[in-house]
Amino acid sequence: MNEVKRTDEIQGEILHVYDDIEEADNNLPVWWLLTFYGAIVFGLVYWFYYHEYGIGKLPPEVYADKMAAAEAERSIVTDESLDALALDESAVAAGQEIFMAQCFACHDAKGQGREGLGPNLTDKYWVHGGAPIDIHETVTTGVAAKGMPPWAPILGETGVNQVVAYILTIRNTDVPGKAPEGEIWEPGGAVADDAPTMCTQPTSRAASRGFATVSSAS
Repeated sequence: MNEVKRTDEIQGEILHVYDDIEEADNNLPVWWLLTFYGAIVFGLVYWFYYHEYGIGKLPPEVYADKMAAAEAERSIVTDESLDALALDESAVAAGQEIFMAQCFACHDAKGQGREGLGPNLTDKYWVHGGAPIDIHETVTTGVAAKGMPPWAPILGETGVNQVVAYILTIRNTDVPGKAPEGEIWEPGGAVADDAPTMCTQPTSRAASRGFATVSSAS
């Protein structure tokens, strides 16, 4: 005996009923079919355009190109340009503001350093070189082993230059503070024979708190 099929006002003809669940057989909406087939076409075009033939560049390649372009556009920083910037009162003032906001925790208010954290930036001893370009490099790339992050992504090129300009104004001012670290730096790259070689490692406290430590520029 054939089962009598019921017709629903919304679903149309009911073909099957399982556990009181009614199943109809209607055509899918046009918008759904267009979306489905459109996704298939898009996927095929994307695959051949970016992967099979390499016509387009994938996001990592675009990012690498933009980073290279940005690096190429960066101004060339030299000892002379940084020394000149250290004579610019507005740049030094901006650098001091950055220093107090970002470097104070490890190097203290006058750059005299803190025990177990950042070295004294006002004496003549430097761990990574005391030339302006050395200080710039340290601030830019950081010193991961000592808990100092790279500041270039945070401060930007201008901010790095300004804080370096400020550090140059306090260099060799000999503010009483943390004991000397590194070697004596003199203009021209000369290093005194009596320079101590102590270079203490910062405690894990500095690294865990993420403070900057410009290791005597550091």
